[in-house]
Amino acid sequence: MSPRKHVFVIAALATAALTACGSRGPRVAEAEPPEPTANARNAVILPAISYGKTTKGVQLTKADDACDVPASLNQAIQDQLLAPYEFAVPSPSANVTGAPTLRIEITDILANAGGLYGGPKIVQLHGVLDRPGAAPAQFTAQRQMFMYFGIPRSTCSMVGVVTYALGGDIAKWLQKPVDAAKLGEL
Repeated sequence: MSPRKHVFVIAALATAALTACGSRGPRVAEAEPPEPTANARNAVILPAISYGKTTKGVQLTKADDACDVPASLNQAIQDQLLAPYEFAVPSPSANVTGAPTLRIEITDILANAGGLYGGPKIVQLHGVLDRPGAAPAQFTAQRQMFMYFGIPRSTCSMVGVVTYALGGDIAKWLQKPVDAAKLGEL
């Protein structure tokens, strides 16, 4: 092969390689759609989840909850929100004026230490959804766990599974809130 043909073959191979890589011209970046932001149509106001009273009238406090159920439940709800609600915001703001407000109260917790061997883990809730121009809708919810085959088998990991399930129940209920609904295992 002559040196001239050699150069021509190398140039042709280099051109083919550059074309295959897509580096023949300036690459135009595709514009990404803007990130959605919370507004009155796609957000629910979710103030801090509070401790309420049990059916026997005992006031629950943080001392009754070694696993921080309010934080776990809040995160579970936010993770599982479905349309029309994409955002859970902790307090009203100018962007979400007119959005519904969901107030949740923990009405019972049973989470004895000992993980798998400490008995059942139970969380009960009561929630009220206030919507502008509509009557409030309420729900009661309960989930429990007796056996847990995951790792770790701690009390709080079991309570976390329970609160995640409750978060899914609440997210689903928010799609079509029905007054006096019983969620979870009720």
